[in-house]
Amino acid sequence: MSLAALTLLFFTTALRPGGDEQSALQHYKAASKAQEEALADLERAYAHAEEALAAFRSQEKGKSPTAAQRLAEVTSALVAQQQERPAPADAKEARARRRADLDELGRAIRAELAVRGLADDTLLDALGDLIAHEATAKPGKDDLATRCAQALAPWLAADRGFELLWNESLYARSESAKSFKAKYDDYVAAGVELDRVRHPEFYLPGGAKTRPNMVYVPGGTYTVGPDNGFDRKKKNVTLRPFLLDRCETSNADYVAFLDALPPDQREAHTPRHWAADGGAGPRRPPADKLDHPVVGVTWRDADAYAKFVNKRLPTEDEWEVACRGKEGLSYPWGDQYVKGKCNDALAGLGTTAPVTAYEEGASPFKVLNMAGNVQEWTCSLEEGDTILDLPSNIAPVIVRGGHFLSPGENVGGKFRWVAPGGSSRELYLGFRCAADLK
Repeated sequence: MSLAALTLLFFTTALRPGGDEQSALQHYKAASKAQEEALADLERAYAHAEEALAAFRSQEKGKSPTAAQRLAEVTSALVAQQQERPAPADAKEARARRRADLDELGRAIRAELAVRGLADDTLLDALGDLIAHEATAKPGKDDLATRCAQALAPWLAADRGFELLWNESLYARSESAKSFKAKYDDYVAAGVELDRVRHPEFYLPGGAKTRPNMVYVPGGTYTVGPDNGFDRKKKNVTLRPFLLDRCETSNADYVAFLDALPPDQREAHTPRHWAADGGAGPRRPPADKLDHPVVGVTWRDADAYAKFVNKRLPTEDEWEVACRGKEGLSYPWGDQYVKGKCNDALAGLGTTAPVTAYEEGASPFKVLNMAGNVQEWTCSLEEGDTILDLPSNIAPVIVRGGHFLSPGENVGGKFRWVAPGGSSRELYLGFRCAADLK
């Protein structure tokens, strides 16, 4: 079996709900509970450290000898003992001794601070490392007691907000913080796992997500046709993997494109049936139809939008495969027409529906509204040529999918029609975009 076939088999198997979803859901629920418990533990650790430091600050006021003086005494004696040993034989031994010396100093400092009343492991570890490095640094103009006092000053200053110390020095050391991060990472991973099981169409075979709001269509050999309308015979086509917009391009999407254009280009791409608010300003779609598909756009308009968002229009074969799936279904949902699965003439709306409507009519690759709602431009001419630009305004470009006035036999995956790419601005004609995998 070819790699493309294996990829497709894996993908279509993953689309079917089953035990995998239940297992992923259980993992997600358990991970969610675990990270909530870890967060509560972290909050308790924060509060404990804050209280411990406040108590230590209070105890150290006016105390003699000061913490800095006492720590300087302890570390000076220990550093002197460490320096009396023979020099290390090589750089590797020197590094190992350096780590061992710092650990020894840290333990002595933590013990002294605990005796002085500092009762929090995270604080003890942080201050132990801080003073240990200060004690082994090259001497400066100040003696060790002065340098220790300077290092301790932010910790003992009553006006120093604890949240600053926590963020700068304590969070990364806190065992509760480490546990929370691990639990939170597992929670995020479990959410991704559950999302991938439920929505495999939004993931590439390696596990990376597709581009936002695009679905993955595996490469391989597919059967397209026979098609009616502008007839086309049955044939096998081999496609590279590609991405396709899950939804038709909406009015809101298209407005964002227009607003980014220079004023001298904007008008040329604006649908003619849009009106300016109060007769002034840029023309806009009705406010209650921003989530409906944009219509009244020529092939050139659709192509310009696609290039603006770094995409392209799908070929006719790509569009049909995304609609009919590996099994070559007559409709996105199956081989039989079912009233209510799409916005066609029998739906009775007489106009467009939101681009996210009719989820029950999604294609095998979970693409919405590939039957009805609006016909969609492709980048294929009637005879099958793929185009990057229109050869003429009357060039017959294939449109697919049927629309809200189409009868049931003219929606779905088998009906194909053509429209002059440079002049067709029908109010039932829109588009969606495709993209190549990088």
